[in-house]
Amino acid sequence: TIVTTLIRHLGETVSGEAMAREVGMSRVALHKRIEVLKSQGIPIKSIPRRGYTLEEIPDLLIPPLFLALLKSQEIGRNYHFLEQTDSTNRVARELGREGAPEGTLVVAESQTRGKGRQGRSWFSPKGENLYLSLVLRPSISLLEISHITFLASVALTQVIRERISLEALIKWPNDIYIRGKKVAGILVEMESQGTKPQFLVVGVGLNVNTPPGGFPPEISTRATSLMIERSKPLLRAQILAWFMETLESRYQDLKKGHKEELLRYWRQYNYTLGRRVHLEDGREGWAVGITPQGALLVRTLGGSLLSVGAGDVEVVE
Repeated sequence: TIVTTLIRHLGETVSGEAMAREVGMSRVALHKRIEVLKSQGIPIKSIPRRGYTLEEIPDLLIPPLFLALLKSQEIGRNYHFLEQTDSTNRVARELGREGAPEGTLVVAESQTRGKGRQGRSWFSPKGENLYLSLVLRPSISLLEISHITFLASVALTQVIRERISLEALIKWPNDIYIRGKKVAGILVEMESQGTKPQFLVVGVGLNVNTPPGGFPPEISTRATSLMIERSKPLLRAQILAWFMETLESRYQDLKKGHKEELLRYWRQYNYTLGRRVHLEDGREGWAVGITPQGALLVRTLGGSLLSVGAGDVEVVE
């Protein structure tokens, strides 16, 4: 595509003739398409008698830019971008009911009713972060749904650690933390029939470019962003593309039956195991492991071993 070509030659001038030849369109059609891309916010410079140049990649999530960066085979390819919605999970669920293929991705610049776990809302200001929902159609039982939560949390953690060089950790069951503060949350919802899910919606909120002082007072001491941790803004479309690629790779591993490898990654990146935790019913203990189904094993202060399958667990610092 035009954007792919410009990104490959970032900072260079590509002649109109060479670009038209590479993307397979006439010079007139090329010019019209570039004008459309400019109107969408991509800062392509037209240099008379020389060609076109893109000096830097803008922080936009529009399809031409995101799809130019995406290298996955299936996950994220069917891309639905919205300037604003109430909840990307709701939109993705509707698309799933209409037969949307596996890997369908819904992304919004802002949400008015972003969904967190247990009915909580998700802070979703415009133009700062990533709010996304992914439709998956895995051949798994209802008891294995937690593997998809592990899958998403491991993939996102790997992106943050390996691509952005930040020490992200996973807090059971579905939050990502950096230096003791929450940077992302994952919500998996299911549409089922009988004993197997028809499809799953994997909702993810990732705080990318919320600046220092940008969080509401009620979460400001508990939340962080990649920008705060790296002291510079990051390109959301690139992070999203990395996440889709990594998630696809881990998903293929899961389809091949490599469940223990997924749990090994989860344990490697865990924030909860080995720590003292406070349960919703008031009891406290030590997080000592997870079951193959994803339940947290807690050794209470009284010595009994509990299997916690749902709810919140607060790490006692």
